[in-house]
Amino acid sequence: MSKKKLFPIHTATACPLKWNWSTVFFQSGTSSSCHRNKKLPIPTDNFESFHNLAKKLEDRERMLKGLWPKNACEYCSVVEKNGGYSDRMNQLSQLSDPSNVPPELAQNPMATKVTPTFIEVYFRNTCNMACVYCGPHYSSKWEEELKSHGPIQALQEKKAKFSVQKAQVNTDYDKHKKQFWDYLSSGDRYKSIRWFSFLGGEPLVIPELDECLDFWDSHPNDKLTFQVVTNLKANEARFTKFIDKIKRMSEQKKVYKFKIIASIDCFGPETEYVRHGMNLHKWTENFQSVLSLKNVDVGINVAVSSLTLPTFPRLLDKINEWNHPRSKNDRIILSFNIDTSLTSPTVLGGDFFKETFKQCDEKMPVNTLRDISVKKHWKSLEKEILKSKFDKEKVESLKDYLAILDSRRNTDWKKTFPWLVDL
Repeated sequence: MSKKKLFPIHTATACPLKWNWSTVFFQSGTSSSCHRNKKLPIPTDNFESFHNLAKKLEDRERMLKGLWPKNACEYCSVVEKNGGYSDRMNQLSQLSDPSNVPPELAQNPMATKVTPTFIEVYFRNTCNMACVYCGPHYSSKWEEELKSHGPIQALQEKKAKFSVQKAQVNTDYDKHKKQFWDYLSSGDRYKSIRWFSFLGGEPLVIPELDECLDFWDSHPNDKLTFQVVTNLKANEARFTKFIDKIKRMSEQKKVYKFKIIASIDCFGPETEYVRHGMNLHKWTENFQSVLSLKNVDVGINVAVSSLTLPTFPRLLDKINEWNHPRSKNDRIILSFNIDTSLTSPTVLGGDFFKETFKQCDEKMPVNTLRDISVKKHWKSLEKEILKSKFDKEKVESLKDYLAILDSRRNTDWKKTFPWLVDL
């Protein structure tokens, strides 16, 4: 049986994410079923509907008819129309286990009201970094900086299409959290979950990480992959506690396996500038500790930005170095998303990155089916960037933005990115 047939809906637009996946943003009290989709409010008096909100049901109905939902699904529509490899296609290629499909589809492949099998959670914005493409909605460090230095008005006044998303406040935060755990416990729904992913902020400094681990410790699920997306920055005691806990839970088979996705964008001073607050030496030390763990999948997630893409090939060199002694079933899993903020690579235009992409094509791993799928996704992203044109006005705004950050952070963008000075 082909992987695609494991998802029982075969229309030209059907996407597993719409049926399988829900992201819950506790800080804003919203949910979505794809990172490109709009966040939808979760009713306080009906939290259980977070996966079956009216708009999600409407999107599924349209996909059943072979139509594209009008909910940012246009992105995949355009990619596929242009011959690219879309997020939707990538999700279909990775579907390899029938139990990842909502149980309701086994009885009725036309069902639209279903139980999620993949749940992703964002609790607080607590974070120990202030990445240049982020903001207070995902980083308390950003929030503190804006309170200390004030908003970045200069670019807004120049109409540079610049904005920093505000920190979000959900007055029903604690209520939603309790309702969430009640939802998973009720009717043993937790047994249907195949993937539980924790993001931030930064998970290692968010207290709810322990809450999540404790839930799965007391509700064992030997088919669950527990994923943590982390910048790996934590004091030694906290990091050791986390590692010891997942070791014990793994040994006791409380979950099928753990997966740790480490965030980094390139390898060198550029990534320390962009991920402000990062110590690359300590990151490497902690990453190598993670690599030594048994029954833990390890990945690296990259935010592809104009500032880090030129030196991304160095990170590929490191990934190949780390992968060299590892078996094909134990290799580092690479994933990435394109930065869409003022530091997007499309600001510099595709011509600037031609040599970079040539190096990436030579260095990107292709040893496994997963590697091949990742490279297909990368080639689609490459195509999107290469067709972009240099935007002088946006580049000047980018320089202004970095200068403002330098004045607040005691950094020097001209020293870190000398190639940008004369563009």
